[in-house]
Amino acid sequence: MNKECLAQAIARIEMLARHDPGSRGLASFAPSCQLLPAAAELLRGQRVVIVTGFCIRAALVGETDGPPGALAIADALRQLGKEVVLVSDQYSSGLLAAGAALFGAPFSTLTLDLPQQVAERQIDELIAAFKPTQVLAIERPGNARDGHRYSMRGEILDDLVPAADRLLAPQPSCRSIAIGDGGNELGLGSWRDSLKSRVAHGDLIFCATPADYVIPAGISNWGACALVAALSLLAGRLLLRPPEHELAVLQALLTAGAVDGCTRKNDLSVDGLGWQDYAQTLAEIYQETVNTLETAAQHDGLKANAIP
Repeated sequence: MNKECLAQAIARIEMLARHDPGSRGLASFAPSCQLLPAAAELLRGQRVVIVTGFCIRAALVGETDGPPGALAIADALRQLGKEVVLVSDQYSSGLLAAGAALFGAPFSTLTLDLPQQVAERQIDELIAAFKPTQVLAIERPGNARDGHRYSMRGEILDDLVPAADRLLAPQPSCRSIAIGDGGNELGLGSWRDSLKSRVAHGDLIFCATPADYVIPAGISNWGACALVAALSLLAGRLLLRPPEHELAVLQALLTAGAVDGCTRKNDLSVDGLGWQDYAQTLAEIYQETVNTLETAAQHDGLKANAIP
C-alpha cells in the first residue's frame, strides 16, 4: 500500500477517535493530523514511559478512562520489541495491574508517591536509569497555569495526584506524546491558548505543560486505540486487540474498584457511555485497521504475482 493510502486510512481512524459524545469541545475543535507523526515517532523508539491514572475524588480511586488505553499501547509496543515502563499513583497502579493480567505478562510499573518532592525524585531516578526515547501521557492530570492539577469539575487534586509534568520536560533524546479529551490532561498545554475557551472552566483547569505531539479524542481510550491502530498500519501487522478484549480489561478494572470518571460509579461505562455505545467506536477503529491491513496484503500479493 502506498504512503498516501496509508495516510488516508490513519486520518479516517483519527476522525473516528475524535467523536465527541460528551460535547466537551476539545476533540471537536482541536487541530488534527498528529496521529500519524506520533505513531511514527513511537515506531522509532526503543524505551517508552507511559503515564496514566486520574483519581476521582468522590471515590478515591482511578477512573476507567486511561489505564485501558495505556495498557493497549504498552501491549502494542511490547509486541514490537520495545521496552515499556508504566507510571501511575496509588489510586490507579492497582487498576493497571488488574488489567495487565489480561495481556499475558505484567508490565514494569512505577507508583509515584506524595509529597511532590518524593515523586520528582522518583521521576528523576527513572529517567536516569531507563533513559526513555519517548514519554507518553494519557488521561493524567497535568499542572494548570497556577501549578495546581484539576478535575473537569474544577476540583484541586494536588493532595491526591502527584504531578508527573517533570516527565515531559524537554530532553535532547526524548520526545513526548499526549492523549486527552478534556484539556486538563498532562501534555495538552500545547493547545491551552487556542482551546481553553472551548472547555468548561478552561481558563482554570487547562493544562499548561505541552507535548511534542497531541492526540485529541472524544474519550482518551479511543485516542489510545487509534494510536495502536496507526502503529499497526505502519508496522504492517495487527497490534490492536478486538473490542471483546477491552471488555475483559474493563471488567477487571471494575473488579479492582475503578469508577466511571463522569458518573463516579463502579459501572461498565467510560466517561458516561455504557459499554455498547463506548464499544461502537472501538469496533469501527478495529474494523478500519483490519480492512486496511487486508487491502495492503492483497495489494502486495498482486505485486508479487506480477513479478516475472
